[in-house]
Amino acid sequence: MKLAHRYKLKPTAQQKATLRTWVELCRRQYNYRLGERLRWWEATRTPANACPLKSSIVPVEEIYKDIPEYRVQVRDGRKKGKDGQPVTKKGDTHPNIVGGYVEWQAVQLADLKNTKKKFPEYKQLHSQVLQDVVNRVDYSFSRYTTPDKNGKRSGRPKFKGKVYYKSFTYSQLTNAHLIKDERGRDLVALPGIGLVPLVLHRAIPSGFKVKTATVRCEADSWYITFSLEDRTVPAKEDEAIQPTLSNSIGIDLGLEYFLVTSKGDFVDVPQFLRKAASRLAKLQRNREKHFHGSYPRSRLNKKIAKLHAYIARCRMQFHFEVAYKILDKTSIVFVEDLSLKNLIRRNKPKLDSEGNYLANGQSAKSGINKSFVDAAHGQFVSILKWVAWKLGKRVIEVDPWGTSQYCHSCLNQTPKALSDRWHDCSNCGVSMQRDHNSALLIKKVGLGVASLKKALKGKKPTP
Repeated sequence: MKLAHRYKLKPTAQQKATLRTWVELCRRQYNYRLGERLRWWEATRTPANACPLKSSIVPVEEIYKDIPEYRVQVRDGRKKGKDGQPVTKKGDTHPNIVGGYVEWQAVQLADLKNTKKKFPEYKQLHSQVLQDVVNRVDYSFSRYTTPDKNGKRSGRPKFKGKVYYKSFTYSQLTNAHLIKDERGRDLVALPGIGLVPLVLHRAIPSGFKVKTATVRCEADSWYITFSLEDRTVPAKEDEAIQPTLSNSIGIDLGLEYFLVTSKGDFVDVPQFLRKAASRLAKLQRNREKHFHGSYPRSRLNKKIAKLHAYIARCRMQFHFEVAYKILDKTSIVFVEDLSLKNLIRRNKPKLDSEGNYLANGQSAKSGINKSFVDAAHGQFVSILKWVAWKLGKRVIEVDPWGTSQYCHSCLNQTPKALSDRWHDCSNCGVSMQRDHNSALLIKKVGLGVASLKKALKGKKPTP
């Protein structure tokens, strides 16, 4: 089982300066190594409508000019065979070019010693931190070149500006790096930086070992995230729990109420962003009075960033509290498998016969989109799944079609507009709040008691 715990650091002024320097050096190294990969990639590509034998962009001898053909291993490998001996040993030679493709991760890792010779400032960086930069480049580039199991690839990797690169990672940290001083303060020993105080607001779970540590600069302070692992705890979801009428509930997500459960529990929408909107707007108006690069503008930018961070943390704390409260009373939760990106998509433009734009209701839709983003239902569902996995329980997503347009009792279709917030069934006489009816219907669909697809008779339900 793997966990991640984040703690707040309290570095001294000198340590803050060192941390900022390390992040900047890592950012520059990331951009340089990414540039190497992109230049080689573009030099070996040929347009689809051109003959590769006649339209070579770069001569072959130039493509492999600065890449050594072999590399020599300088120490025994960590992986051991059945006999207990290292699989790879010191002095072994490995090819850097296999089938015409360069083993870029190995080549760039071996080239780090030349970086330290040319740029002495990189000698202050810990070796693991510098190696992790190359691993990050390899990960982002492999996602661009190699499709995943679904056949999808990410976009072309981008060079990182100062705003988008704010962390570095120690790939080998242990529980021994967490110590207490003579005054009882909690400290973390970061190699190359020293003893840094931290707020250990929760202890490391017994049995878990610290594997890696990522130091990150955020709006208000520095934070460290420990990756923890305990191999004795199973990491798979407990699918042995089968849903029944008594051990499961259905929940319906919305904007009038954040969620409604099939048991009749209503949770109000907190609207953290809406409540802080006036303060945020005031700070942004004051910021626009100052020109770019000025000290007052940068100071206001920090205040705005801190306010956004505060809103995000309040929202996440709310999501965790609701998730634990729900799963404390049940073992299985049924939730709609919503396409959240479609919910906040802009309305399609409307044109008249002359090509002029007509009103399409986007002004009202923008307000709904902002409310959806403020509620962050997608983040809540992810947190709900994680909490369920941690507690050995389950979250099952069901098809959302028709869950707001049918009666949970008799499955009779009761069409409702978005503004209709009450459910009245003309067939069986059930009358209740619309979201409560949807939650009950979601539970029935999840249990397989009700099948809306059969009730639809091949027709798609009204949204």
